Amino acid sequence: MLLRSLALLTAACISFAIPHVAQAQSRPNILVMGEDADEDTVPRGNRIFRRVIQELSETMNTRGYNVYDETAVASSFTQPGRVRRRDAELFDVARAVQNPPIDVVVVFQIYASAAKSTQSDIVRPQVRIPGRVLNVRTGQNIGSFEVSGLQLPPLPQGCDRECLLERVGDEAKNLAGDLAVALTQKLDGFIAPARAGDLVIATPAPMADAQTPSPTVSGVNGGTCGGMPTAYVVRFNGFSTQEIKAAEEYLRSFACFESQRPVRSSANQAEYWYETRAESGRLNRNLRLMLEMMNVGGQVTFTGNVFVLSRVATR
Repeated sequence: MLLRSLALLTAACISFAIPHVAQAQSRPNILVMGEDADEDTVPRGNRIFRRVIQELSETMNTRGYNVYDETAVASSFTQPGRVRRRDAELFDVARAVQNPPIDVVVVFQIYASAAKSTQSDIVRPQVRIPGRVLNVRTGQNIGSFEVSGLQLPPLPQGCDRECLLERVGDEAKNLAGDLAVALTQKLDGFIAPARAGDLVIATPAPMADAQTPSPTVSGVNGGTCGGMPTAYVVRFNGFSTQEIKAAEEYLRSFACFESQRPVRSSANQAEYWYETRAESGRLNRNLRLMLEMMNVGGQVTFTGNVFVLSRVATR
């Protein structure tokens, strides 16, 4: 037992001390979606809508973000041609996409019209595009911005529907590029630059079983910690009070830890809102390693943004 505990402790210290450069969080995965529930907005499928979403996606893509096409990643469980969708439906679709998992959703609206001058026959197009960026897992508002044409060129005389769609589409495309730049700047400010983990010494509380040692973890707290803060629900099922106390100390010692707050607690169940800059794969690995270091039999399952740790009791 002692040799096994020492081996686990050694492996854990090495794991916490070696920088995980390959696991440093990359830029978030983005889904650009249009909200067209308002009858005054340009509907999905319209050529103006398509030009705007293409410009938003391309600009954010060239600025270093991973942008995915909604039809490509969600057509298997949604209706690609559905229009007049509310924001609640958009968020539901974004959360349902698992390959790849979506971190951020960019939601925009297009208001386009043509106004005739009261002094002459001059008709000018008017375009306004508000947009916002939200964290898919938490619903946190990362930022919002609105672009509009101050004085757009007038439409030519006799401009028919085809002419109107092309002229308004040209102006909307240019405004969409400005909106994408502004939203990516807000997202850049929200994402912290990569930094080395600080030195952390965590001493978990003693276990209920006196024969089980209480390991002390010390070392560099896991390499680089950059990227967007992400929140997870960490739920413990079937653990004793002493084991939960020890797990709390481990959670705070993980690399890229931001904050932790209890959501609910009972005799054998506890749930935490856990914020970190570590990616889900890194947190999953740390949770499994934590159970080994605590010498507790258990299983770790993960879906969406919820980690469930279930204790496996034995005789």
